[in-house]
Amino acid sequence: MDSLRAILLRSLVAGSLILSAGPALARVEWRDVESDRARLRMDHKELARNRRQLDLDLDRGASSYQLDRHHRAIEKNLDDIRRDREILRRTLREYSETLS
Repeated sequence: MDSLRAILLRSLVAGSLILSAGPALARVEWRDVESDRARLRMDHKELARNRRQLDLDLDRGASSYQLDRHHRAIEKNLDDIRRDREILRRTLREYSETLS
């Protein structure tokens, strides 16, 4: 019976230590902000590349299927940019909270 109590007490202590270490492990660092910014820059470059390709195909008289593909790619790029901006905004907010 005493060994069962000891096991329960130890597991309770271990669980509380793990829970208290959780916020320290989830801490946002500056490199997370830089990573989000790099992803946003890549999204902008891909958007520019897709727009250039659309312009080229418009000049060449490409098929409507090809033009539609470019439009969908551009829309996807814009959605990615919106999503990544929101992620960056959230990361910056969390980073500023860790500093205070």
